[in-house]
Amino acid sequence: MFQKSSQNPRQPAASPRGGDIPASPGGNPVHTHGLSRIGGKTTIQGDISGEEDLLIEGRILGDVLFRKHGVTVGAEGVVEGRMVARELTVRGRVDGTLIAAEKITLKAGAVVNGQLHSPGLVLEEGAAFHGNIDMEPEQNELRDAFDTGAARIDSTAPESARLGAEPSLVAEADIFPEDDRSAPVQRS
Repeated sequence: MFQKSSQNPRQPAASPRGGDIPASPGGNPVHTHGLSRIGGKTTIQGDISGEEDLLIEGRILGDVLFRKHGVTVGAEGVVEGRMVARELTVRGRVDGTLIAAEKITLKAGAVVNGQLHSPGLVLEEGAAFHGNIDMEPEQNELRDAFDTGAARIDSTAPESARLGAEPSLVAEADIFPEDDRSAPVQRS
């Protein structure tokens, strides 16, 4: 009634670490060692973060925070939210703010609507971008996203608190609200 097959139907899959590198839908090799992957049939609602590179082939509705690593949005990938990474590569669609410490690359076929903040930008022919670009290396968005340790610039702070300004007693007195009389200020 049942016949035994001479082939073993449960052969172990080849390990990506053993030299086999799977190909992306575009035929380019995708290295999977030290790489997180969100598959094409996966949707994540909420923020995600991690400590390795990320390949997004599915959909993310939320922020993607991989500050020390690279993030790639695959050709079928979709992100609706803020993305912060060392380096960002987009082949799919992103609606939101992209912040990269080193470089943002929009590949042919990419569709991006929003804000780009990075000192480096590559925009390939065939990519579509609608929004604003800020490539200033010392911008507030980069300082805030990567907490570079540099003094932060607060546009509402008095001039003495801004980067490169000389402190002044008059400006420092303006830091305290008029209602706050809990600690007297003494000047010598």
